[in-house]
Amino acid sequence: MRSRLWAGLAATITAVLLTAQPAAAQATVEFSADSGDQCRHGVTEGTLEWVEGPVIRPAVQVRGTLSDSAGPSICGPDEMHSRAAFTAYNGATVVDSEEVKADDATVAVSIGLSDPTGVTSIDRVVVQVCRYSNSPFGTSYCGKAAEYKMP
Repeated sequence: MRSRLWAGLAATITAVLLTAQPAAAQATVEFSADSGDQCRHGVTEGTLEWVEGPVIRPAVQVRGTLSDSAGPSICGPDEMHSRAAFTAYNGATVVDSEEVKADDATVAVSIGLSDPTGVTSIDRVVVQVCRYSNSPFGTSYCGKAAEYKMP
């Protein structure tokens, strides 16, 4: 009888603890940015998922693709590659930044942006695609930066 009482009490406490944990807040926003040239040589698109909560580290999960001259086009090869920069901010302060590179291909983008200390939340992410010469002596240019705020 006593062991059943303890088992019931343990089950009740476990259920209360599991339901008492606040859930992490999640919000997803679609993003896209390009290199700004007529041929759209560099293009990135996908989703930004804000994950915040009292128990977990505030972060933005970036998932998508970066394409560099990857597809049929009337534009010829240009001996350049694309880089997509993802910069996370809290107000005017940069919290984290990551870059992804593609050269005549489409690559998967799967990165996490967060404060290294795990404290500061992210209120916006800026996405920008730039193109760089594959040779040491060449040109580079960037498309317009796209800003995405936490919903």
